[in-house]
Amino acid sequence: MTISTTSVLGMSADGKIAPANPKAARRPDPVDHAHLEVQTAQADLILIGAGTIRAEGSTYTIGNPELLAARQVRGQPPQPITCVVSASLDLPVELPFFGQPVERWIFSTAKAIAANRQPELAERARLIAVGESDLDWDRAYTVLAEAGIKRVAALGGGGLIAALLAAGRIDDLWLTVWPVIFGGKEATTPVEGKGFEPLSAPNLELVELHQRGSELFLHYRICK
Repeated sequence: MTISTTSVLGMSADGKIAPANPKAARRPDPVDHAHLEVQTAQADLILIGAGTIRAEGSTYTIGNPELLAARQVRGQPPQPITCVVSASLDLPVELPFFGQPVERWIFSTAKAIAANRQPELAERARLIAVGESDLDWDRAYTVLAEAGIKRVAALGGGGLIAALLAAGRIDDLWLTVWPVIFGGKEATTPVEGKGFEPLSAPNLELVELHQRGSELFLHYRICK
């Protein structure tokens, strides 16, 4: 089974996904929120890094009645599965995420699951080993295929996106450019990890571009 993976990202005009102080108050962005909802509503499963869940506290859920109705017509449940990627299983069970009305998976390693000291995690989420001591994305995508997952939305953070790109698992990405400058050398970027050498870096093909006010929405295909 072929699984399509779309990364949905946003960044400031200077390439930051959050200010240097990630907990600083930010203005609501209904335009980007609506775009994210449209893209996420097509997915069977959302991939989110553990750091993002710890920072945000909860996963993204769909509330638009039209998008919910479209999911029902397609035979999808109201909300996509949320799969958190955590090699360490460092996920406090007090997070609001564990009380949200969504199906929860956690991709981790056999080593971390065996050493898990929070039995509540296994009660509130499906723990899935996708590697012995390191995450194996080939194994992870085999698990997805066996579960009938066809469309994946990867929502970050930067470490997860870097790992998926390195594994060749992202097919296309939507990148919102917000008309603001955050600055700060410690501020996070859409893709973290070790980085890519220029000659082996993923190349992109621009598929479409939309402008709404001063905000840009760029849709790229990963060249493979």
